[in-house]
Amino acid sequence: MNKLDLVRQYLDSEKITGTKIFYGSCIESHSDAKDVDVCVITNQTVDEDFYHRYKKFLIENNIVIDEEVRYEDKLLLSESKISNAIKNYVNQPECFDLEADYPQVVDRLVVNILTTKVKVFDDNGVYDEYSNQAWEEVLKKFTSLGGNTFSDFTKLFQINQNYKSFWGYSPKVVDDLFNRFYRYHSSNRAIRLLKENVIKHPQRIAVFSENRNLTYEELDKLSDNIANKLLEFNSDYVVVNYPHTYELLPIVYGILKAGKIYIPVDNTSPLTEIEPIRKKFKDSIYISENASDLAVSKALGMEHRLLDYSENELAYIIHTSGTTGVPKGVCVTKNNLNYILEACQYNAPVSSRDCYLFSTRDTFDVSITEIFGFLYNGGSVCVYSAKNKDFYKEFPDLIEKFGITHVALSPSVLGLLLKLADQEDLRKIDKLKYLLVAGEEFKYELLKLVLKDLKKVNVYNVYGPTETTVYATYFNVRNTPKKLQKVPIGENLPGVKTMLVKDELLIGGKGVSAGYFNNAEQTDQKFEKIDGEVFYHTGDIVEKQDSLLVYRDRKDSQVQIHGIRVELGDIRANISNIIDDPTRDIEVVFYSDSLILFYTGTKISDLRTMLEKHMVSYKIPSKYINVKGFPLTSSGKVDRKKLLSGMKESSISSNDSKKSGIGIYNTVKHIAESVMNQTVGSEENLLDIGLDSLRSVELVLELEKRLNIDLSAFNIYMSPTVDKIASFIENMTTSPASKADKELFRENEIKNIPITRKVEYTYPAFFYARIYNSLGFNSQLTGKIYLGKDSISYEEIYHKLSKVEVFKSVLSEDLNTFKVLDTPVNISKYEVADARIDISKTLSDLVKTSIENGGLLYKFVLLEDENESVLHYSIDHSICDSSSLDALERYILGIYDSSQTYSSYIEEVYSRNHLEEILKEMAKFEQQDDRKVAETFKRLEDRVNFVSLTYLNNDTKNVYAEILLYLRDKLLKKFALNANFPGFYNSMSKKPTITAFFEV
Repeated sequence: MNKLDLVRQYLDSEKITGTKIFYGSCIESHSDAKDVDVCVITNQTVDEDFYHRYKKFLIENNIVIDEEVRYEDKLLLSESKISNAIKNYVNQPECFDLEADYPQVVDRLVVNILTTKVKVFDDNGVYDEYSNQAWEEVLKKFTSLGGNTFSDFTKLFQINQNYKSFWGYSPKVVDDLFNRFYRYHSSNRAIRLLKENVIKHPQRIAVFSENRNLTYEELDKLSDNIANKLLEFNSDYVVVNYPHTYELLPIVYGILKAGKIYIPVDNTSPLTEIEPIRKKFKDSIYISENASDLAVSKALGMEHRLLDYSENELAYIIHTSGTTGVPKGVCVTKNNLNYILEACQYNAPVSSRDCYLFSTRDTFDVSITEIFGFLYNGGSVCVYSAKNKDFYKEFPDLIEKFGITHVALSPSVLGLLLKLADQEDLRKIDKLKYLLVAGEEFKYELLKLVLKDLKKVNVYNVYGPTETTVYATYFNVRNTPKKLQKVPIGENLPGVKTMLVKDELLIGGKGVSAGYFNNAEQTDQKFEKIDGEVFYHTGDIVEKQDSLLVYRDRKDSQVQIHGIRVELGDIRANISNIIDDPTRDIEVVFYSDSLILFYTGTKISDLRTMLEKHMVSYKIPSKYINVKGFPLTSSGKVDRKKLLSGMKESSISSNDSKKSGIGIYNTVKHIAESVMNQTVGSEENLLDIGLDSLRSVELVLELEKRLNIDLSAFNIYMSPTVDKIASFIENMTTSPASKADKELFRENEIKNIPITRKVEYTYPAFFYARIYNSLGFNSQLTGKIYLGKDSISYEEIYHKLSKVEVFKSVLSEDLNTFKVLDTPVNISKYEVADARIDISKTLSDLVKTSIENGGLLYKFVLLEDENESVLHYSIDHSICDSSSLDALERYILGIYDSSQTYSSYIEEVYSRNHLEEILKEMAKFEQQDDRKVAETFKRLEDRVNFVSLTYLNNDTKNVYAEILLYLRDKLLKKFALNANFPGFYNSMSKKPTITAFFEV
């Protein structure tokens, strides 16, 4: 039993009740501590002999008696004694004489205990109450002395080796003081909540993701690392163009800690959407996977060091659609952010076991509530993008797997999820505590679906423009009055004020933002001061019924597409610029939840493809209608109603009647027409007549459900007609490859293409390429790209691959450089009975052979049968990761025009990494005390958790397993430890499972 437990047991035997607080060196090392510092918050009285018995107990258990301050004055602390010590703190001198100033020494000790690192047992909330009071007084004194940062704190309170002369804080607890200081001193509620969690439960998982989980301590330290790097830049503005991964959280938290302003842009948008935003913020810091001003992976991997956080009045700038085509930047303040966190906790409170889902794209302001809302009471968040193609399939399982309790969705997404869910899926969804539905009107049809399918979860219709910080009103949809036949947007959240002026909803209160960035004219138009308080004009027509706010319509051309507000004028202006033909008339209309583009002049072929290269996906129209001219109203404006009424049903191809007996075709046609709510012809491009991203998901999932097939390989861009979809499915379910075909490929002529060794230029080899190849790892990514029939030729594929630098690169013998060769691409072509047969093992072996002989690090094979072409590939992991495969497919299919060179990426990495710094870090290993390290490892018995990570592919050596075993051997050899020392277990020989250990 360790010494803390001994002392606790003794106090229990003496029937001492109350909050027990251990402090000092004993909480760092339970077994090695010479003394045990403890106090108990209690109003209990003890007999005169109690302290004598306590000291006898200490002696008997070899615990040093420490009575610079007598046990009578520090062991049992009454609430009145604590209150007096806190009250007297501000007037205390800096220096003490132990004998002359003994009462003040006791008071200082009490305050120190309440403001420094401790371990608390049997607490009923009283410790936090007094700790808060003590820190309030400490910070009052700190401010009165002119302090502002943590560096000031360490100087003003003399946290140094002479701390005992001042009865101050030990340098040994400086890290803990750093966290406590910002828990109380920061004016940003998110930072304060984060620090509270780091102090109370540092090893609790804060962030779950597919790639890596983060504890609260890790989230805090990684975001500190980002902040440290950001403070090297002068600009306040940080434009973030980053994928939807766990790294986003430390990036955003680091931006706030550095006192910078977070400006997200859509990672999937074309550069033509991103560049106008970057230009608005001259000299801004740009964070991206490529051409980034800050190397994220390097920053996250730095050794942690303390820093002084900075403050900024603005927290983030999120862009909304503008009528002129230029997005408006909404400036949201730190106080606005504090408001929405409080409002979310009021409306959908988080407890210690609750988990948010972070699925919303980061350019939509609801993501802010997902990034920060989980912080209360040590909750957690699961990172999984709604743009992931498997989101709709995996959503119910995610809820169960991660214990997700809080989810924000748009009405469109919720409706689709409920429509496609079976009873088991509905049971899982109903395990949620809160469904926060926002972004567009919550229609009455959806209410009926919710009431029918979900019996337990609290479903809230939450409303609010970006300009008033995410949410302003809320309403539990289960309380919808039947007489309304409409779901209200409800009542004000705490801190919100609303008023109706000429039927328009105006919003005031704590959530009203600071207006639009560098746009005083628009700010003055939309933000109005009324009776000394600023109100935002929402443009929404709202009425009040039974004290509830009910949304009716819009005043302007702003619409909501899958939860994202856009201006039709913005979309029209962008399309006009892209088409760049002033002789044409262009009009964009929002009808039946879809964007429809009307245009005059000759028909433009591949108009959708043209727009996709320049516009973000949710702004691209679903239908394209070429008309002779636009009807006008009596006032000379475009008559949108007549445009819509003149819209003809899609023409039906003459060969439809011939297919009436074909089962798969009829099923596809029926589902497509049901999803799109219109008649479709067999050869009509569904993408051009209204099939948007959400409906395409519904189409695929309905087909899978109805036909009991897996369409994960299906690509709507390659098969956008009913005919092509039906053919794709028929090819899946028929024409199995014969045994002879398969044997042909096991023994046959697939070979690596001979290379020419003419070197065009070289560039440095990346870390992974050197590690993987020096240690002999055989880790490859294999897969298929389904190309349809006659959609892209072998010559086109060859030409595209030949333009990709890495597909012409080989590693030098010393593994230090890549050599770019003037060589043919390693691709072969064959005609076969079934283009989908599995040749991954053959390709993997060919790549391995090629690498062993200093050749190319990949192999492509194009297989063609009567119905389709399939491009098979195997690529060494050292030059491609799984996240790059989607980009490769899009590049081959023509969705991306070009490929960025690998060498430019590597040069960027190397420019920010220097060997000298690495050598300095490695030199530190020689300075450590090997005996102490070995002793530390020997004491791991009760400080070890086992985590099993099982990998699916038994044929692939796992890189991380190999690294772990390599480090294990080095560790044991370094410290002369037995391979079976307590705390380490290896099961690699049985199956591909890593059992890792870590301190808790």
